[in-house]
Amino acid sequence: MRKELRCNLTRAAAYARYSTDRQCSTEVQLQKITEFCKKNSLSLEAMYVDEGITGTNTHRSGFTDMLKAAANKEFDCVVIYDITRGSRDVADWFNFRKQMVKLGIQVISTQDKLGDITNPNDFLQELLSVGIGQHHVLSTRIKSKDAIVTRAKKGKFCGGTAPLGYDIVNGDYVINEREAVAVRHIFESYANGASYANIIDWLHENGYVGKLGQTLGKNSLFSILRNERYVGTFSWNKRIVKFMSQWAGGQANPDVIVIEDIIPKIIDTEIWERVQIRMKENKKNTLNKSRVNREYILSGIIRCGKCGGSFVGVTTINKKGIEYKFYSCANKKRLRTCDCKNIAANDIEPLIINLLKNEILNSDLIEKTADTILATYKFDNQNNTKAIREEISQLDSKIENLLKSFENGLDSDALRARLADHEGRRKILKTKLAKALPIRPISRGELISQLSVDIKLLHENPEKIKQLLNKYIVKIEVDNTTITVYAIKDLKEKTLELVYSNVLTTSGCGSRT
Repeated sequence: MRKELRCNLTRAAAYARYSTDRQCSTEVQLQKITEFCKKNSLSLEAMYVDEGITGTNTHRSGFTDMLKAAANKEFDCVVIYDITRGSRDVADWFNFRKQMVKLGIQVISTQDKLGDITNPNDFLQELLSVGIGQHHVLSTRIKSKDAIVTRAKKGKFCGGTAPLGYDIVNGDYVINEREAVAVRHIFESYANGASYANIIDWLHENGYVGKLGQTLGKNSLFSILRNERYVGTFSWNKRIVKFMSQWAGGQANPDVIVIEDIIPKIIDTEIWERVQIRMKENKKNTLNKSRVNREYILSGIIRCGKCGGSFVGVTTINKKGIEYKFYSCANKKRLRTCDCKNIAANDIEPLIINLLKNEILNSDLIEKTADTILATYKFDNQNNTKAIREEISQLDSKIENLLKSFENGLDSDALRARLADHEGRRKILKTKLAKALPIRPISRGELISQLSVDIKLLHENPEKIKQLLNKYIVKIEVDNTTITVYAIKDLKEKTLELVYSNVLTTSGCGSRT
């Protein structure tokens, strides 16, 4: 036994992690941990695993789940294979150790001797162990970066996904003639005044998709039209996008590598310059347009009932300068893959606000609303948070892919906006996940009190309407004939979903029938 165990330990949790296939697999780690627990009469209550994830930060779903379970005192000790599986960062490791000390939970390694971190000698020994792990990561990172820099200085492919129009052969950019036809059409059409919508229609009609098989939409076109590789310019590391695997702000990198005329050209310089001039003018015109009264209070909660995509707020201006606000399916607007009708903001927004006022935050119905919540209080927290955890995992992958795109020299406002959207959505989901734990019963009086506060807020602070809609309306599904509203009671300690049975019928752009 490598560590003297406290005599009161009975329940254990296992944590295993690897970042590359060259490291000890999680199966082997869990096997060793299981053997350790059996040998020491510990009941293994839970296993938390992170696969293919770096140990240089604590943004890991398995690790985060373990911390939350620890806060709920679901086990007496955490057993890991060795220190490096817990963390490769000195600060993160000792923050974790201090958290566990405060909770009275012992941390045990099957391979290392972990003592009392308040004891100077034990602390020094542990500091050296985790410090060596961080030194190894930093050294490996420098070697990897040096290898990539060497490739970049030769104009070689440095990873990620090749741009549309190119294949990678032995590290070199080689023109894919079929895809190059699409790239030339995109540039020439845009330079001659074609809209994104017209270009997208042509791409769809001729069977063109992205390198990974994805539908090409407006964001794809924006990135293509800004990519210098099409005129032979190779750039790498233009922005500082990551530090210790986290978003670093994207500021200009003084060590950027830019090499002209090293990649086979698909677009000639004259077409390229015409495109850039038009893009700058369009951006200037967009920024100069009035944005008065353009808040879309239902953004983020309307979903398309036909394709499952989100609805986004859109404003058009007619020849008389009159603005018209509506919501449109994002897949219809950006990818042109959905035919769901638009819905006027002036039709749907008052409808949902009245629903909130009359059927949820109604002082005459406050006791009935509270009783409805209590009647549906049976709640499985793990099932409730499963979808949130899965979406966070998907967002982690999308964010990582975007960061790789930045590292490979693909930089555009569209990519930055997408990264910001994903980061923001992940932050919201993690907040929801944190609020879901721990669960404690809510009394009828507490429910009524919280509902009363929001009723007063609704009537006395109209500017809070979007905040209240986001709190009480979980989802609105819209198709060409109906609007289905799903109401939510999100009262700090617990979230409960109630599906409204009434279906609101619309026609055309959303006027009620």
